[in-house]
Amino acid sequence: MYRQQTTTGDMKSASCPKCRSTRLLLKGTGLSCTNCGEKIGTTANKYGAKRTEFNGKIYDSKFEAGIAGELETRKRAKDIKDYDTQYRIECWAYREDGSKAFQVRHKVDFRIHHNDDSYELYEAKGIETADYKWRRKFLEEIWLPLHKDHIYTVIKQNSWRR
Repeated sequence: MYRQQTTTGDMKSASCPKCRSTRLLLKGTGLSCTNCGEKIGTTANKYGAKRTEFNGKIYDSKFEAGIAGELETRKRAKDIKDYDTQYRIECWAYREDGSKAFQVRHKVDFRIHHNDDSYELYEAKGIETADYKWRRKFLEEIWLPLHKDHIYTVIKQNSWRR
């Protein structure tokens, strides 16, 4: 049975509008009734992004998939060697006494391998959230100074596309 928690902490049950069954199944995009098969609503991305497939890989948004297409074109034209998707960055924040305080992790959308053996971190952004700004600060102030062969580029989506 599907249960939804409200802000007051109370639980309420959901039911199928067609057959009134409370036996619901949460699938990838929304609820469906296990009794009659009725689809009940869909879950959508908070910021309106739609997952998009390009070259057999699913990207978080159409904008990100478009950038992957541009990078693939640059790779075929031998402008870049290669690129990685969802490149993981990890860095530690330290206390004043030198002990480790906490680890910050961030996945950059793309890491480009340039022909001169340097790297570029590419971030495709539609909306800059507070969490992203916080992680970007760690990336720029802690991780990048330790990795001099990397540069960081943020590609912002134009507001008219949304």
